[in-house]
Amino acid sequence: MNTLLLDRDGVLDEERDNDYAPDNIRLLPGVAEGLKQLASWRRFVISNQSGVARGFFTAADVEACNERLRELLLAEGVSLGSMLFCPHHPDDGCACRKPRLGMWEELKKKYHLRPEDCVMVGNRSSDVAFGRAIGCFTVMIPNVHPIGEFPDLIVPDLPTLASFLLRHPTPVPPVMTMEQAVAYAERSRVDGKKIVTTNGAFDLLHPGHLFLLEQARMQGDVLIVGVNSDASVRRYKGPDRPIEQEAVRALKVAAHADAVFIFDDDDPRPWLPKIRPHVHANASTYGNDSIEAPVLKEIAASLVLVPVKPELGSTSSILRS
Repeated sequence: MNTLLLDRDGVLDEERDNDYAPDNIRLLPGVAEGLKQLASWRRFVISNQSGVARGFFTAADVEACNERLRELLLAEGVSLGSMLFCPHHPDDGCACRKPRLGMWEELKKKYHLRPEDCVMVGNRSSDVAFGRAIGCFTVMIPNVHPIGEFPDLIVPDLPTLASFLLRHPTPVPPVMTMEQAVAYAERSRVDGKKIVTTNGAFDLLHPGHLFLLEQARMQGDVLIVGVNSDASVRRYKGPDRPIEQEAVRALKVAAHADAVFIFDDDDPRPWLPKIRPHVHANASTYGNDSIEAPVLKEIAASLVLVPVKPELGSTSSILRS
């Protein structure tokens, strides 16, 4: 049975800097919505709470906050399973503090969990390392904590994750090499699926990017996205770009695609004949005579132009910040 392993603070509720008054617990936006979409999934909460050992609050305080979180979600029609936490100091060397596997072993034994059925969702590198140690699919919802260890997927919120998991209930890492993307496209073609491609830098993923990805997905059954490497973005946009490194950009795009690969070419012409899509989606600013149009004609692929809203672009976002 599909299972979500959820960190608590910064994933389900707001992080509060050791404020453990239950009345101050606040669900993050979209949490109830996302969990409702995954109603058939079991949900367990696994969190590190070293503030107990540091003397900031007590284990009873943690339990009270857990119960308040459970109440808030129940009021939204969402139930949670067991909620485990480690109260120890990071230097204690205990078996239960993530990324060590004590809490996983407890849940696995009690509920007969299998790594291949689980998705670990957290907002810290320790959550990713925990999921990796288990051997399950890993997801990060980044906020104030740096991305030190790359997960299999990066999403802004639980509704975005839910949409991905509804499309891929047995998820595999969607970011792959070019060779793997070509093989994926060939398998999809053999299965009779209509393949769509698009590409771009996708720096600071914004509503304009999401609109392009959404419109591209509507053109077929499988969406394969090429993400420009850091080097190719610098050649095109200058030495100060990209803002986000290529791995992060690819992992964010992956939440909206079926397969993603990073390419170092200046444009998609070298790889389009390898993927051989049925449809290629492009921003309307490039027009019907875009640089890849002759290649698309050679491989009998259609070109779909998606309208662009400049005010939603990365450059506009940077100028406003």
